[in-house]
Amino acid sequence: MSASPLPETARPLPSSAPARTAPPAPARTPSPAPAKTPPPDATRPFGVLNSDTAKAFAAHATAEATRAFARPEAGVQPQRVLLVDDSRSIRTLLKIYLMARSFEYIEAESAEAALTVLETQTVDLILTDFHMDGMNGADFAAAVRANRNAKVGKIPILMMTGDANAAEVRNKGQKAGINAFVRKPVSCAQLMTLVDTILPMPKKG
Repeated sequence: MSASPLPETARPLPSSAPARTAPPAPARTPSPAPAKTPPPDATRPFGVLNSDTAKAFAAHATAEATRAFARPEAGVQPQRVLLVDDSRSIRTLLKIYLMARSFEYIEAESAEAALTVLETQTVDLILTDFHMDGMNGADFAAAVRANRNAKVGKIPILMMTGDANAAEVRNKGQKAGINAFVRKPVSCAQLMTLVDTILPMPKKG
């Protein structure tokens, strides 16, 4: 009598090699999120300075601007400075350097624009660059001195230049009637010494 076949569930499993276990996959390190650049702060003066100007300011302000500058007396009307330069960065730097005097400022990007300002605004001091598009600083100074308003014609003028031939530029400025000259880059101490010299602070009463 033949044996009846085993049901499928009762049949022995065929011999085989032990199953290989795959090694675990190495854990992936998540990539760091890209750093977010903070939005520019409009209240910071360096927000409008190029990197070279900012470095120059930091070097000069910390190393040389250590003397105590004169400050205006309380209750005295602040004096007004006309800044004439086609570089917004330089105009901003000048305002930083002149903080000790608590000036009010009017800015002009060209000599022509500055002459228009002088027709309607009262100004106590002019700081002008020499190299600008259109009229240069010496020609601008000559135009100020020739102004039909005698008060405008007597405004103190400080002219600046980064020109390699500074002596020639100074000579042109002196012929035009400037009161002071300085070569850029100018330090806070240099600028304040010249400004204090050509524009003394007003006295109260």
